[in-house]
Amino acid sequence: MQMYSLSQEAYILLASVYGGILIGFIYDLYKIVRLIFNPKKIATLLQDLIFWVIISLVAFYVLIISNDGIIRFYNFLGFILGAFMYYHILSALVTRTIIYIVQLTRRFILDLWQLIKYPFRVGLCLLEGPYSYCKKRTKPVYYKSKRIIGLPKRAFVNTKKNIKVYFTKK
Repeated sequence: MQMYSLSQEAYILLASVYGGILIGFIYDLYKIVRLIFNPKKIATLLQDLIFWVIISLVAFYVLIISNDGIIRFYNFLGFILGAFMYYHILSALVTRTIIYIVQLTRRFILDLWQLIKYPFRVGLCLLEGPYSYCKKRTKPVYYKSKRIIGLPKRAFVNTKKNIKVYFTKK
C-alpha cells in the first residue's frame, strides 16, 4: 500500500470534489436535454444508459488522474460533496443560462429560416398574383427580417440586463 502525504491527500479530495461538480453539471445538461426532447420510454432508457456511462467515465478519469485509480472512502465523499455544492450554488444559474441560450439559438435559427425563405416567397408571390396579394403575403417576413437585423443589439441589451439580475443581492 502506497503512503501519501497530507498535501497529496488534499489534492485527491479536491480532485474528487471537482469531479462531483462536473458530474452535477453533466446532470444539469441531461435534465435540459430531457426537457427539450421529452423522450419516450426506450429513448429514456438509452439516455439513462449514456448518462451513466459518461458519469462513470468522469469518475474513473478523476480517480486515475488524482490517485492512480485507488478508490478510497473520501473519493466518494468528495464526489458527493462536489455534486451537493454544485446543486446548491450553481445549478439554478447554469440551468437558466443554458435554457436561455438554447431558446435564443432556436429563435435565431427559426428567424434565419424565415429570412432564407423570403426570396422564394417573393418570387412565388410575383408569379402567383397581383401586387397587393404579394405585399400582404410578404409583409410579415419583411418585419421579421427587420427584427433579425436588430437581434444582436437586443441580445446584448438582454444579456446585460440578465447579468445585472443574476448578480444583484437579494
